[in-house]
Amino acid sequence: MSPVRSLCGIIKKEGGKLVKKCKYCQTEIDSKAKICPNCRKKQGMPKWLIILIIVIILIIIVSVTGENAKEGNVPNNNENPVEKFTYEIAQQYSDEYGLSYYVEGSVKNNKDKDYSYVQIEFVCYDSEGNNLGTAIDNTNNLLGNETWKFKAIAMFSGVENIDHCDFHEITSW
Repeated sequence: MSPVRSLCGIIKKEGGKLVKKCKYCQTEIDSKAKICPNCRKKQGMPKWLIILIIVIILIIIVSVTGENAKEGNVPNNNENPVEKFTYEIAQQYSDEYGLSYYVEGSVKNNKDKDYSYVQIEFVCYDSEGNNLGTAIDNTNNLLGNETWKFKAIAMFSGVENIDHCDFHEITSW
């Protein structure tokens, strides 16, 4: 029976003994050896495997913290009075030609912090509950404790079928 080499460099010799080559001196050593008996150097994980593990961990951390770091998400109007923003919807209506749909109201910056950009977004639905598109408005430089009067507009084909628009999110930076 000839020796069989695996992807990780371990060789199975006749008699079932598992060996590998030292990363440094290329001497065949026991597959579980942590130090080469010939050159006395440590036999750690391959560098590419360590780098791969670090990259995977970083991707997981960024994806988890990225969602939490997204600013401005307001889960429900006035649910928590210390939220960054609160909003009120004054009215929703279609223009006289049926080409666009508007959602008007106000957004209150409840913090002392100034924001260089703030956007409010609504999802628009027909009478059967089908998502038709979004109505959006944005502003620049919303100062701390300031109120912004918004007029979000929906302009897409089928706007004449809008029954109502529901709040989706406020984003800011």
